[in-house]
Amino acid sequence: MMHKEKLFIQAKPDTSAKLKQAIQYVLRQRELKLVMIAVFFATTFGLNFQIFMAVMATKEFGLGPAEFGLLGSILAAGSFTGVLVSARLEHLRVPKFVMAGGIMFGLLLAITAWMPNYGSFAAILPIVGGIALLTLISANSYVQTNSDPALRGRVMGIYLLIFMGGTPIGSPLIGLFAEAVGIRWAIFACGVIVLIASAIIYFLLVRNPGQDPITEGLPVIPEPIS
Repeated sequence: MMHKEKLFIQAKPDTSAKLKQAIQYVLRQRELKLVMIAVFFATTFGLNFQIFMAVMATKEFGLGPAEFGLLGSILAAGSFTGVLVSARLEHLRVPKFVMAGGIMFGLLLAITAWMPNYGSFAAILPIVGGIALLTLISANSYVQTNSDPALRGRVMGIYLLIFMGGTPIGSPLIGLFAEAVGIRWAIFACGVIVLIASAIIYFLLVRNPGQDPITEGLPVIPEPIS
């Protein structure tokens, strides 16, 4: 039942495009750029469960490695559910859904910080993990399907740099903040940051869609459309 004629590239993409062109291309694509900024905040401040769960399990609830490991399994189950649900929501893989998912993710993360006991904390983790995966899968799909074929590989390289590049900076800072003020306030602050960033980007997305102050005044760069 496979359409064999669709398994072959009909037009060979221009592989001579430079990384600089890919960066200029992303800067010119308003929605693509806003999605990447939203992903940066969600991953840098939100996807730090290895810190959140470890300190919550040991310091806040006074439990051991077994309970910490169980939290990881519970989170993974929620994330896997998010992946399955995402397959049914292909029509929602658009920038507005990414921003809305970021807002919900930040809100749930902030609520997670104040769960009173181990059971309630474990119960909310699958929901948080599922929303996070739904949001990031939508962002990933949007970037891939809305990039020019001649630059898609380089654009995805930029996306992955943004997706993972903030972790070496964000995680140590979050660890220091948690040590100074407590893990609950650290989780709450991360959730608020993700929430506010996603809300601001959503506002920029729906307000004055034809204007983009970030790239206003930049020279027009020809795009290598094959």
